[in-house]
Amino acid sequence: MAKVRLHTGPGVFEVLANVCRNPQEALKQFVENAADAIEQAKTDEGHISLKLQYEPVGDGQTGSSLKSIAIHDNGVGMTPEKMKQVLQRIGDSEKINLALRGEQGIGILAFALIAQELHLASTVAEGSPSSCLVLKRSWLRRGHAEVIEQCPAHTHSHRGTIAYLEGILPEIAPQLSKARIKDYLGRQFASDLKANLYDMSISDDHSFEQIHPQRFRGVKVLSASLSLGRAGSAFAELYVLPWEMTDATISLYGRGGTRICSFTDLDDFNAMPWLDQRLEGYIRCDRLKRTADKTTVVQNQVFNAFRAELQRLEPKIQELILKVSAESQERRFNIILNRVGRLIDKFLRYRERGLLTDLTLITQASTGRRDNIVKRAEQLMTKQESSIEEVKSGRPVVRVSTLAPHIKLYPPPQDKVSYRSWYDPNQGVICINREHTEFLLSQREDQRCVRYLFSIWAKESLLQEYGAQAEKVADEMIGVLAEAEPLLW
Repeated sequence: MAKVRLHTGPGVFEVLANVCRNPQEALKQFVENAADAIEQAKTDEGHISLKLQYEPVGDGQTGSSLKSIAIHDNGVGMTPEKMKQVLQRIGDSEKINLALRGEQGIGILAFALIAQELHLASTVAEGSPSSCLVLKRSWLRRGHAEVIEQCPAHTHSHRGTIAYLEGILPEIAPQLSKARIKDYLGRQFASDLKANLYDMSISDDHSFEQIHPQRFRGVKVLSASLSLGRAGSAFAELYVLPWEMTDATISLYGRGGTRICSFTDLDDFNAMPWLDQRLEGYIRCDRLKRTADKTTVVQNQVFNAFRAELQRLEPKIQELILKVSAESQERRFNIILNRVGRLIDKFLRYRERGLLTDLTLITQASTGRRDNIVKRAEQLMTKQESSIEEVKSGRPVVRVSTLAPHIKLYPPPQDKVSYRSWYDPNQGVICINREHTEFLLSQREDQRCVRYLFSIWAKESLLQEYGAQAEKVADEMIGVLAEAEPLLW
């Protein structure tokens, strides 16, 4: 063990306070150092992993609190001599000249904003035991640090560094939940992750999750470890989107979180349900081996077990896609239909009281003035309706019944497959063909869908007023409006 005098540049703690304004930014310093080390190692299979460890809460309370965080990389690593140099050049780092991500080498001190102690276990050669740099909050005033060549508590023999943040400060632990860290790092390192410069993952005692450059957009339908028998296990996290998205993909990861390929690049999975563009997520199996060109997977016994387990799940996944997609669509359609109903009701009330004239004179650019006119119109209508009801009943009105007819979405009957809509006189309902191409195009954007449904209502209302001979013209009007939608509003 070698005791080292800690030397810092002028104003280093003031700079650190500005760089690390919250615990997540302090943690980011160590992830950036890991990314730098991978870049310097010039490896095409870089990976960074974070492991969160918890301990039970004392004093008779239930639950657990965050105890430590370990950040592991397979980068260039450090020798004991390099560790001493780092401690003696904080705030005056060679990173300034290398134009890397670290903030002039001061990130190492960010541990004090998160934890009581920092232990950096690192080695530059595969198979060689690591050395350990130790810093403690209580040592900072004295400028004290240690470099232990063979640390009994923190040792490994894989090239790279593990930064152990131990004794997480209780007051900031809630801000370092796995979900928050995953979301934050996914945004902060999005460009590197999209460029596949390295892979990043986070785990705790219960689960492992890959960190992606963006949040998955759908509903999580599967997050589970998959047993492969003697071949070990795999982990799958899959999400279902409410509709098809052309960029929806499933990534396949191997050992250390290294991305192998898109899942559907494998011939065995270039089929439904994996090709369904409502499905996205990732699957990881550490025991899969990559081919020599590192573009696909060796077809060995592990892969055969992997393939059999995933193919066994295919019917369940297809069922989940249909179920979740349908439920998501129904919830969203109900919200949109309610909005359309309120819009129609407002339109009818404005027209009944002659309040539409002012609105039609306002251009789209005059949003503020338009909002004021709408607000005044609504106040006027409320006042008029309240006065009428008070005269009739002697008490203030609570709610005015809607004037709008019901609009519902239906799959079309055989004789109305090409119809955009039709009126059902028995129910007094305007039926929208939910399978029509123009509806499918409009429903991906809420505002566009609202305008499409409002124009359908206008068509059906005019037909009731002018008769069926106008049906063809009215229907074609809807088609023209739908096609011109990107140019309107």
